Amino acid sequence: MSTGGAGTRGTGGPGPQLGRLVQEAWARGWEPVDLHRVATRVESALVADLLGDLMAADVARYAPVTVDARWKAQLEEIGAFVWWRPEEEPVTARAARANGGWAAVSRAAALLEVTLKVLPPIEQLSARPGEATPRQAPGPEVDQRLLSRVRMMLAKAESTTFPAEAETFTAAAQKLMTRHSIDRALLDRDAGGGDGPAAIRVGVDRPYESARFQLVSAIAGANRCTAVWQKGLGFSTVVGFPTDLRAVELLFTSLMVQATTAMTAAGSREHWTGQNRTRSFRRSFLTAFAVRIGERLELAAREGQQEWADAESLESGGDVSRQCAGDRATDRSDRTSLVLAARDQEVEAAVAERFPRLQTRRSRASLDPEGWVSGTSAADRADLGAPGRLAT
Repeated sequence: MSTGGAGTRGTGGPGPQLGRLVQEAWARGWEPVDLHRVATRVESALVADLLGDLMAADVARYAPVTVDARWKAQLEEIGAFVWWRPEEEPVTARAARANGGWAAVSRAAALLEVTLKVLPPIEQLSARPGEATPRQAPGPEVDQRLLSRVRMMLAKAESTTFPAEAETFTAAAQKLMTRHSIDRALLDRDAGGGDGPAAIRVGVDRPYESARFQLVSAIAGANRCTAVWQKGLGFSTVVGFPTDLRAVELLFTSLMVQATTAMTAAGSREHWTGQNRTRSFRRSFLTAFAVRIGERLELAAREGQQEWADAESLESGGDVSRQCAGDRATDRSDRTSLVLAARDQEVEAAVAERFPRLQTRRSRASLDPEGWVSGTSAADRADLGAPGRLAT
């Protein structure tokens, strides 16, 4: 057995079988980021590398126009691409690069095979490679430009050491998301439809998965979405309208960075008996952070509705009397509230359809009082910026 080269394995290696298993995972609803999360839970970095190669190789077989844009974005996010020569296949190429050569790749392939075989079916959120069709509407391109601006603002908010500057960037990002969400809802109403509720999967990583999901759920609720936790699979499915789903993704990522930074800065903890209680402290910290963030976002949503109504009243001024302008603004605000309420009902119906056996369970985990207080304080210091989504 060769331990360093790739030329002795060819088609006799595990590549074809693993390639088929990846395709079967696509058929059961799994997408690149979903599989990557599962692979990273295996205690071998080579498993995730090998899986990334196999996924990139499979997607590359199809014409680019038949691959959904979200799949391309996910492969880019996890760093999976075709880096080997055309005459090579991914497993043998990885063996030539990996420490331990074929011996290491064979072990990783065996772990990956078992992992892929036991994956349960999950909901298919987008077209599989080879089955996507180009969208006719220009909306997604507009969304991507706006999202790029939002991501840039949030990145600056997370990196600055000046709270006031962070708040400015976050407020600007939130304002863009809020304005786009309202505009999208009204545009869909005027067009007589538009896209209905969709779904995304948000990673809920170890440790403290329950607390992390609570943060996802709090942000989703404030943005007119509903989060469902698939415990043990490493993610939560969030159902809502596309513009609001993107806001959930961006806000969760940004607030999780802030929460983790504050939690780490709080350090470790010990019980008075000398027993380590850092895990309990941090779980309580994140849980309290999520609860308090939810409260702040809900309050911001109510304030945002009032500010939006005030702005509408000013824009309705012009040459008419203030009373008439106020009446028209109130009428427009009421109609908008009805549109948003109808969208809320659509989201509820979509959740019931996608998860007919959905259950609600209360966490039984014990809480650390100091962790709860520290997490609440960190949430109060978190930069939310401008008000959140409108409430009905």
